[in-house]
Amino acid sequence: MKTVVALVLGLGALAAANGAGAQSAPGGADATSAALAPDAYFAQVGRARETSTVTLGLQWDWHRAWRPSESSLVSAYGELSMGHWRADQGGGRAIVTQIGFTPTFRYWPSGSKSGWFFEGAVGVNVLTPVYRTRHKRFSTAFNFGDHVAFGYRTPGTSGWEWSLRLQHFSNAGIEHPNPGEDFVQLRLTVPLARGDG
Repeated sequence: MKTVVALVLGLGALAAANGAGAQSAPGGADATSAALAPDAYFAQVGRARETSTVTLGLQWDWHRAWRPSESSLVSAYGELSMGHWRADQGGGRAIVTQIGFTPTFRYWPSGSKSGWFFEGAVGVNVLTPVYRTRHKRFSTAFNFGDHVAFGYRTPGTSGWEWSLRLQHFSNAGIEHPNPGEDFVQLRLTVPLARGDG
């Protein structure tokens, strides 16, 4: 777990440095670095029936938006996550590292990228070793992860976000058994250099 934390924090620090350099000299290599630099990092804790999780990750905004109506907005982002799953004592081999990528769509009923939001997504994940607890046994390391969430972003370009998520992991029937696992998660997202959010 210490390795996961160090890696994500190191990537975040590198991204912040790249973003700062790109702002001082837009164009050329610095502009490319800015395009690759993440817009935010996040920390998340979660709980299933037998298993607790801690997840860290980076988030890249798509810098595009759609207006389904005059008073609402839809935006999107991609996230790269690394998590640590641990079962309760006696729960089996549920000490698992989770690595995932998830494109996410977010709905803003206020029509601006602040205040309350709702989101949904389906992503891909690798769980190593294969997840097992006292009551469940996954059959594959590859799994999909889908979630729905609601949250709040404070106003301004440096706004922090809190969100409550329901996330389901399973292999969608690629192999059996495929019991799936459901988590309730609380996430804090902190912006790095954000342009249009």
